[in-house]
Amino acid sequence: MAEANQNNPAITEMSEEQKKMQKAIYFFRIGDLTVWNYVIIALAFFGLFLGLFLLSKNILNNRKRKMIALYQAKMSDKQPEETSEKQAVVTLEKDDLPDEHTALKKEPQPGDIEVQWKDGQITSLFRHMPEEDV
Repeated sequence: MAEANQNNPAITEMSEEQKKMQKAIYFFRIGDLTVWNYVIIALAFFGLFLGLFLLSKNILNNRKRKMIALYQAKMSDKQPEETSEKQAVVTLEKDDLPDEHTALKKEPQPGDIEVQWKDGQITSLFRHMPEEDV
């Protein structure tokens, strides 16, 4: 049987690929993985600290944004007080207002639309104006 192994060189000698495979299997079986474990732990802590840093920056920026919004709201409230003295006074003429009592007394014409409000008042939807004023 020994002679059969010696006659067949493929069985007795390992190829380069098989030698590399044997080295890889040996390394991963008995290799020292403490360095790899320390690297993974360091990366985990780095990710934790980065996450906490970003969270704290976000909280501080949100507080700052709220403070700026409150400050702007206070400033906008103060501006109308300063300009309240400069407001214009508008007076309405009595001729522009529709007379509600006359709408009840006159006879409805064809095409007139009257509206009865919830408070009981009846008003005409369109005011009758002479054509010259239009």
